[in-house]
Amino acid sequence: MTVSSTTSLTNNSINLNSNLTKLSSGSRINSAADDASGMAIANAMSAQVRGLGQAIQNSNNAIGMVQIADGAMQEYSSIVTDVRGLTLKASSPIMNSSNRAIIQNEIDALLSSANNIINTTSYNGMSLLRGDNDFTFQTGANAGENIDINFGNASSILPKVDVSNATSIEDSLKNIDSALESAGIIMTNLGAGQNALESNVRNISVSQINTASAESQIRDLDFAAESANFNKNKILDQTGIFALVQKNVVQANVLKLFQ
Repeated sequence: MTVSSTTSLTNNSINLNSNLTKLSSGSRINSAADDASGMAIANAMSAQVRGLGQAIQNSNNAIGMVQIADGAMQEYSSIVTDVRGLTLKASSPIMNSSNRAIIQNEIDALLSSANNIINTTSYNGMSLLRGDNDFTFQTGANAGENIDINFGNASSILPKVDVSNATSIEDSLKNIDSALESAGIIMTNLGAGQNALESNVRNISVSQINTASAESQIRDLDFAAESANFNKNKILDQTGIFALVQKNVVQANVLKLFQ
């Protein structure tokens, strides 16, 4: 067997192994030797795809947090609206001091409930409405891709209500209207934040799909072409082995002539 023949067979065997590896994995790039630059690009894209997936999860978690806060603020506003109705009821001249005292007790109970909503609304142990936390959500695959949402401080807007007399009722109505206005601002900010998060999820979902597709174009194997290469190399391998066998037979017969 000559050196060139051995080298040819060895190279062909390497090609066959490469064909089999690619066909079994379904990937064109299984090591840096297959395509070093292509692997580097594909790996970077793979990291980006995973990062975008985590960003989608982060955004969905943030949406859940915002929805909890918004639902609590809606209930808070509903309670304060009920308090306003009772305050107006107490303003009627037909109400005596005893009637207003009963209404005051009902108002106090409602305000206590509203205050409890503010103090207990939380997500994963974090208070949402007391202004204790500033929330910045990582909503992209890269550094600096964040969305800030102002949850507000609802504990500072609980109205003081006193329906014992006409003057205090007038002041109380102003306090209630101010509280409702502040609650509306908080809900507006939460709504804008949720819209931004939902838009972000839609945008990065498209980016994730497109990036994954681009990575696939680099990594994925052309099965038809690779199968054709495999068959070609298999034939060459079989032909090479057959030729070497025949060559060895001829050489053996020649040696017999000199014996």
